[in-house]
Amino acid sequence: MSMGDPVSIGANCILQTRRNGFFLVVEIEVEDTNVAFEEFVFIRISRREARALLATGQIMLCEIASRPPRSNDVEVEFICVFIVDGEAFALFDVENNMDQGVFVPITLAQARSLISRGARRCTVINRRIS
Repeated sequence: MSMGDPVSIGANCILQTRRNGFFLVVEIEVEDTNVAFEEFVFIRISRREARALLATGQIMLCEIASRPPRSNDVEVEFICVFIVDGEAFALFDVENNMDQGVFVPITLAQARSLISRGARRCTVINRRIS
């Protein structure tokens, strides 16, 4: 990120849920001398929009893993809990040679437990899909 541009896009991908829900997942990074934060936003999109974005080759499907990545070469940070249509995921921001979000499926009970202990729910934008 350059000093002249305090806002940039980090990790981004398209999440497809079991019930064929599609979400554009975007990490917004803000960094300036007095302000620094990252926020992941989930934007509900249609199947057609998902296919069009994937066809560009610039956005990939989100990685769904059985557990969070672990390695000495990788920085992993738990971000939030995503719940949709009876499914739940824990989202991790993984920084190595790439910046990416990794989703780990969890049970609804695990999701509720994490939230009750202070974990954030992921920010979802439910826009009108035509």
